[in-house]
Order: sequence, then structure tokens, then C-alpha cells
Amino acid sequence: MRRRARGGGQNREPLKLNWGRLSAYLLGVFIGALDTSVLGPIFPLLERAFHTTLAWTAWTVTVYTVAYVASTVLAGGLGDRLGHRRILAYGIAGFGVASLLAALSTSLPMFLVARLIQGAGAGAVYPNAQAEGMTYFPEDRRGLALGIFGAVFGVASIVGPVVGGAIGQYLSWPWVFAVNVPLALLVWRLVRRVREPEPTRAGSVVPDWVGGVLFSGLLAAVLLTLSSVGSARYGLLAVGLVLLVVFVRRQRHTPVPFLNVTPLANWSGLALVAGAALVGLDLSASVFVPTLVQRTLGFSVLSSGLALLPAAFTGAVLAGVGGVMVDRVGPRRVLMLGLLLATVGGVLLAWPPLTLGRFFGAMVALGAGTALTMGAPLNRLGLALYGRHEAGQALGLMAVFRSLGLAIGPVVLTLAMVVHGFSGLFGMMAAASLAGVILFSTVVDPTPTSDRHPPAARP
Repeated sequence: MRRRARGGGQNREPLKLNWGRLSAYLLGVFIGALDTSVLGPIFPLLERAFHTTLAWTAWTVTVYTVAYVASTVLAGGLGDRLGHRRILAYGIAGFGVASLLAALSTSLPMFLVARLIQGAGAGAVYPNAQAEGMTYFPEDRRGLALGIFGAVFGVASIVGPVVGGAIGQYLSWPWVFAVNVPLALLVWRLVRRVREPEPTRAGSVVPDWVGGVLFSGLLAAVLLTLSSVGSARYGLLAVGLVLLVVFVRRQRHTPVPFLNVTPLANWSGLALVAGAALVGLDLSASVFVPTLVQRTLGFSVLSSGLALLPAAFTGAVLAGVGGVMVDRVGPRRVLMLGLLLATVGGVLLAWPPLTLGRFFGAMVALGAGTALTMGAPLNRLGLALYGRHEAGQALGLMAVFRSLGLAIGPVVLTLAMVVHGFSGLFGMMAAASLAGVILFSTVVDPTPTSDRHPPAARP
């Protein structure tokens, strides 16, 4: 029996999912997200193993992140044309091989190369796993789909440091990477077993791969510029500017440009990507929370590392709820609510003197705000902007601009901290959140009733 969807005129069938097949895509996103945060607890072990310093060890995270971001748009665009499952299979295979190489590394350069390949493989998995996994949901449940993927990503980010610390403590650091190998092989086998033909995509011609490499290099140069100091920063900035000029010229003259910028050539598109960067900037403020509670609330180093748990668990629990809300009321309203909650959290942290009760309230508000901004609603707006046949590119772009905000955030927030301490830092975060509310209020919102003939979920 059909039920009429609440708040809309379309009929809603009972949702039946093939969790066996969907689990392959969810597991792929999980292990890729896990490796973005798993290294923190084993930094001292890597220092001793490779006879290096903490500064060089930190580059193992930077290299992974840069490769992850640079690969996301390139692999997402290729997946739109060549098939999401195919590019996903290549990405997870590369991730597994690189994990084995990392576990066997005997020097820091060898380890950095492994992390580079790991990041590129995980970046290929993220947009293609989501784009393919969404096809198992009817159109009016795509928010729920993105919410599920967001919850998996959030849980992986939470448990990453716990997993890394436990394995490093009771086994040894190579096992942190060796455990990825059987997981990657399992995902690869599950993805390869799916034999259904993928839907025909508009524009089956492969886009300009040289443009894709140039764009990936441009993103890498921008992120490395933000992560570097001294003369290296200026050199990387110059490289980025050269790549930008060459990429723009290539886009104008190639028959099939790598990046479809037409949807971004209007105010709604520009506001969306700028808002995505502000969402990333908000999230970057969390890196300063342990220092805040050490200096203002007297937390120890160990307990300050656990201070973010209320926000992390709130975000993980509510990620799926955010997806359901997107299907009910539309993504724009959910994003605006999430950013308003982030504004409240920033104000509570900026308001001196900080108390334990106000800190806990701020963490809950920030966790709820993250759940309502990071996953389903932002990606749903990106998908509406680009259309179903460019899902990989849309999801990749949202991830890229969010990551740029994550990279730029510490620089901007540190400048605010120099002027007015932690009050200035978290006040700036609150102001950025409020600016995001204003930006997203101008974005065109796809309503749950906008699709006249939603396709049935795949069995």
C-alpha cells in the first residue's frame, strides 16, 4: 500500500534496500575516512621508527589530505563518464596496495609515497561510493542516503584515533596500515561482484584528463601553500598561480572541459561553494578546543583530547536525522539551522569566562551543527545544482570546497586569536557561521516534490 509523503504530493513506497551490496560502498567510505585521523596517536612511534621529527611526521597527514582532495574531483568526474563502480574499484585497489606499502616502509620518503597513493585511492572511493550507493534509494529518499554516508564518515572520524592508538599500543604501528589490506580486498571483491549495467550517462565522452590533472595539481598547490612556511610558501603560491592560468586556458579551448563550471556561473552556485568553504572553516575550529580547555578550564593533556567527544557523538547520532530532515523540509533549511547552532556554539565558547556547563552546551550545539551541515544537506544542494548525470563531480566539488575551508580556517582563526585571544577566535567562527546562514538563504532549494517521477530503489 502506498503512503502519501508528509509535506509533499508524491507517493512514497516502503523502503527496501539490498544492504549486502550497499555495505560495500559504506565500508569503502569508512576505511578511507578512518585513515584521515588514525595517525595522531602513533606519531611518536613513527618518529622513532624513521628517526625524524614531529614536524616531518605531521607531513604524513598533510600528504594524505592533499592527495585525497586532489583526487576527489578528478575521480568523481571520471566516474560520471566511465562508471562509478569502475573508478571505485581502481581507487580501493590503489588504497589497499598503498596500505601494504605503508606497513612495509623502512624510511620516511617511502612512507610518504605510500600515504600519497593511499590518499589518492581514498579520494577516488569517496564520491563514487556515494554516487553509486545513492542509486539504491528512490529520489525522494536521497537525503536519507547521504545522511547514512555522512554518519559512516562521522563514526570513522571518531573511532580513527581510538583504533590507531589501540593497535599502536598493543601491536605495532605497521599493523595500523596492514589491517586495511583485507578490508580493501573485501570491498574490491564486493564491488566487482555487482554485475548490473550502470545507467547511461549524458556525455559519454571522457572529459579532458589533462585538465583534471591540472586542477588536481592546483588544489594540491593551494593546500600545500597553506601548510608551508617561509620561502616554500611563496614558491608553492607561484606554482598554484601558473597552474590556475594554464587550467583556465585549457578549459576554454578543449572540446570537453574537465570541469563543468556553468552551474557555478550564477549567484546560487557561487553562494553554495562559498558556503561549503565556511562549513569547513567552522569544523577547523575544533582543533583549538583541546588548547582552550587546557588553558581556561585546567584540563590535562589526556582529558583535553577527550573534550571533543560530546560534539563528536552528537554529530554521529544526528547525521542520519539530518538526512531525513533534508527529505522532509529541503536541504537549505537544514543547512541554515545547522549553521545557526554552530553560531550558538561559537558564542558560548567566546563568552568569557568559560564555565564547564557552557563548554558542554557549546560542544552539543557544535556537534548538532556539524551533523546538519557536513553530510546530506550540502551534498544534496550540490547534486541539485549539477544534475544526476554529474553526481560524482558535484559530490567531489562539495568535498573540495569544504576541505579548502578546513585548510584556510586555522590561518584565519589564528589571526583572530592574536587580536583577541580565544574570544576572538571563536567569535570569528560564530561570525563565519552567521555569514553562512545569509549565503545559504540565497541558494535555490530543491524541494522534496521537485521530481515528478522518482525512480524506484534498486533491489
